[in-house]
Amino acid sequence: MEYMYLICLLISLGMLFWLEIFDVRNSVTQFITLLIMIISSAGYYFLSVSSNIDEAVLAQKVSYVGAIFLPAFYFFLVTEICHVELRRFIVVILMMIQCVIYGIVCTIGKYDLYYKNIKLYTKNGVSMIQKDYGPFHILCPLTLGIYLLAAFVVAIYSLMKKKSVNRRGVLMMVVFATFAVCTYVVEKILHFEYEIIPIAYVVLLFGSLIPVYESNLFTVYENTDIINEQLGKVGFLTFDKNGVYKGCNSFMEKVFPELSKFQLGQKIEGCSESLHAVISQITSYEEFDINHSKKEHGHMQPEVFLMNNKYYTGMIHRVSNSFGKLKGYTIEFRDDTEHYRTLELKEHYNEELTNEVEEKTKRIRFIQQKTILGMAQMVESRDLSTGGHIKRTSDVVKIFAQKLIDESFGLDPQFLDLVIRSAPMHDLGKIGVDDAVLRKQGKFTDEEYCKMKKHSEIGYRMVGEILSEVEEPDFVHVAENVAHYHHEKVDGTGYPMGLKQDEIPIEARIMALADVFDALVSKRCYKEAFSYDEAFSIIEKDAGRHFDKQLTRIFLLCRTELEEYYNKSEE
Repeated sequence: MEYMYLICLLISLGMLFWLEIFDVRNSVTQFITLLIMIISSAGYYFLSVSSNIDEAVLAQKVSYVGAIFLPAFYFFLVTEICHVELRRFIVVILMMIQCVIYGIVCTIGKYDLYYKNIKLYTKNGVSMIQKDYGPFHILCPLTLGIYLLAAFVVAIYSLMKKKSVNRRGVLMMVVFATFAVCTYVVEKILHFEYEIIPIAYVVLLFGSLIPVYESNLFTVYENTDIINEQLGKVGFLTFDKNGVYKGCNSFMEKVFPELSKFQLGQKIEGCSESLHAVISQITSYEEFDINHSKKEHGHMQPEVFLMNNKYYTGMIHRVSNSFGKLKGYTIEFRDDTEHYRTLELKEHYNEELTNEVEEKTKRIRFIQQKTILGMAQMVESRDLSTGGHIKRTSDVVKIFAQKLIDESFGLDPQFLDLVIRSAPMHDLGKIGVDDAVLRKQGKFTDEEYCKMKKHSEIGYRMVGEILSEVEEPDFVHVAENVAHYHHEKVDGTGYPMGLKQDEIPIEARIMALADVFDALVSKRCYKEAFSYDEAFSIIEKDAGRHFDKQLTRIFLLCRTELEEYYNKSEE
């Protein structure tokens, strides 16, 4: 039987590693619940191999960690899945009660409060404790029943009142909890020779991890990157309730550089008029807050500040502790220039409105381009072999496009502008490639290379999904082609479609030259950089096989500009 306990322990440890690797949220409650199961299973195992009464008593105390604390934490897990928020003081009280009960358990072997008349005996090589229950033993099954009932109440309430609850997951947790409790009751009634609770723990473990994993996977938690991005556009300036400066974020320091001169833990005095005006909002808010209860205080109307020809909106938030007691204030400072500029536009004539819209369009396009470049660089940061590749290839395409215009190649400058704007997205699909492949330092195996080749099709789909609703169709089409076909070869040996000659969109043929050239003259983890002579020789040699002959002829004319660009980049 000791091997069964050991197997239960190993399964619990395996589930812990699984949760740590694959769970997207890593909730403290989930982790502690699993840890309790592991500790308790370990206690049962060590009890089964105990050689004397002292070892057995200690192992029994360890095993009781599960019996005492697991019902409470499993109840907390059910409240998490049901999106029911328990007040902090309730959690503290419940934990204090369980700690007191466990303290009584720890008297085993010294007092007769929990166990009395303890003896160690062995059957079939398995050590077990023969005991009589003390007066406080009733606390364990009593709390077990209470927590099971509480879990039922929370589950039924959530299933009836909340549409956002995963019904299947909640029912699974309740059913498996009921199974575990029934196992405990049956064991006590029938007086089994061996403890079977560890087996119930393993079943409970499987029954809880599935709904917990699904609940975490499909929450807004995975959107924290978006939230953090938005927070980077808002300033925060914090004070305690006595007006002592407690800190600010980088956005606020950019707006008010003087903040870097003030020391934390002191009042801000002798500052500029604009900063003083922002801080004085706290005084106005304190007067406003006096006339409002904590339940209805809300926020004052935001105050608008015009500084350096920009509009900022300031709003005060209370900083309260877990008991709702006021500890300070945070000033939220947001750049709302675009919003107020839009309102001003309504007061101007049509001509001024048109000029402003054109300027805003350029600004939006600039932001979009920066956003796209940022996404591409984020993908590139995962690829250990291509540092700076995105920027360099984009610049090479720009140089190449200008040469095509100068040589009257016959391509519309507006079309070439779309190609230049699309260049940073050519490897966007690498975001869908496994890190083990993308971050490998060395040559790929055939299997790894097949996985890497999928990035062109992934990129094609991503570009379409990202741009289709926010960009003009021509740009979307060009960007899709660049991402999808930049690894095609004119002799038909490329991927993903094996297109030949003019079947390959010309924007992809342009991108192919820039992409390969940068790969040749750049150092990679698996090769040294080729010289310019070697790189241009390879490009010229592959004209008609890998590259379009006519485009290659123009590309070779860019040698002076490209050498000058790369030499300057190395500096």
